[in-house]
Amino acid sequence: MEIQQANPSNPAGLSRRSADRFASELPIEIGGVLGLTRNVSATGVYFETTRDQVIGSRVNFLVEVIVKGERLKMVCAGDVVRVDQKLGTVGIAVKLSSSFFTDTDHSVDPSEPLDN
Repeated sequence: MEIQQANPSNPAGLSRRSADRFASELPIEIGGVLGLTRNVSATGVYFETTRDQVIGSRVNFLVEVIVKGERLKMVCAGDVVRVDQKLGTVGIAVKLSSSFFTDTDHSVDPSEPLDN
């Protein structure tokens, strides 16, 4: 279990995360705007971009990864759980509801509804 410093909203200092997060800088695309992931887990993604979002909104986006030398896109959908306004960029935390890999030759439009 990951331990964080105590704060007033979490006096015990216990993490509420359900999965380990890993630092990463992977290219993403959300609504035609590019960005970079900052960390990923099995249940969520935190990324920075210039496209603002609203907490509680549903988002669809692509994350580009290279697996065994092959460029793949991970098609993701989820709900925005945090938005951090930063100088020149926006940090967005998304709780994933679905994700799947596709190759770049058969990429899926992330704005299209996904089958769950």
